[in-house]
Amino acid sequence: FILALDERKSDENPDDLAKIGNYASGLGIELNDDVPAHGQAAIAMWLFDGSVETFPSGYDESEVSPNSPLKAMKEFPQDLVLLARSTVLIKGLAKRFGIRWSLSQEWAPIARRVLQSSTDQIKEENSHRPKLHFKSWGKQQTKRIVKN
Repeated sequence: FILALDERKSDENPDDLAKIGNYASGLGIELNDDVPAHGQAAIAMWLFDGSVETFPSGYDESEVSPNSPLKAMKEFPQDLVLLARSTVLIKGLAKRFGIRWSLSQEWAPIARRVLQSSTDQIKEENSHRPKLHFKSWGKQQTKRIVKN
C-alpha cells in the first residue's frame, strides 16, 4: 500500500483509491458497516500520507471532525498503534512548520529496494534449480513406475 500511495495519479482517481484500499485492507483495520467505498483508502492516506489535502468520500483531515477517517474505524490493530501515533505526531509537527511530509513518500524507495531484492533473490534461487519439462518429467515417472 506504501507504493500504491506513492504511485497514485491523484487523490481522487477511482482506480488508485481501489488499489490503495485493497492493499490497506491487509493492515487489519476493521471498518464500521456504513463506511463509504473508499474508506480504507482514506484511512491509509490519513495515516501514511500527510501531503493529502482532499480525502476521498468526503473525509476531513482533522481527527476531531465528524467526517474524520478515524470515525470509520471499528477496530485498530495493536501492532500499528505506535506507528500510527508516531506518524500523526510527525504530520502535526510538519504541518505546524509548513512542511509537506509523507511517510509513504519517505518509505517508497525502501519498499521498492526490498521488493526488488526479494524478486532478485527468487530469480537467483530459481536459476539454480534444474528445469524439468513435462515431457522429460513424464519419461522419468514412467521409467520409475516400470522399474517397480
